Amino acid sequence: MTTGDYSTQELLQQEKELTLSSFTNEDAIGLGQELLKLALDQKAPVIVQVRIGEQIIFHSALTGSSSKNDWWINRKYRVVEKFKHSSMYVRVSFEEKNQSFEEDSGLDDELYAAHGGGFPISVTDIGMVGVALVSGLPQVEDHKMIIKGLTNFKQAKS
Repeated sequence: MTTGDYSTQELLQQEKELTLSSFTNEDAIGLGQELLKLALDQKAPVIVQVRIGEQIIFHSALTGSSSKNDWWINRKYRVVEKFKHSSMYVRVSFEEKNQSFEEDSGLDDELYAAHGGGFPISVTDIGMVGVALVSGLPQVEDHKMIIKGLTNFKQAKS
């Protein structure tokens, strides 16, 4: 699957559907645990991270991941923080304009990565309060893991 299989409209819909009614530090740990469970079930060589603001609330690195994944996590985080959208949305928005994020964003490629695996955690009537991050799989699979984890988390919280 390429990123071209997603549209910005579909990615915005995911963000809307996965908006939460509240999000605490304990919720961040719960979401992190849900993402970790998915990763363990898949034996995925990933790092899972959940932040509220700039604070890292949950971080877990599974076998096969490396410090390079931490570098990717930080770059994806900066994209979500700057654009207030998923890193996959930012990438696809550039692709839909026949542009390259790396060449056309004007941002330092060492600090920013518009690759799937960063997703805004938003709360109704507040907006973005945090970011869920996965790194270690192909970018579409990183994105899908977050969508599945947030969907499961939101259903369990309801």
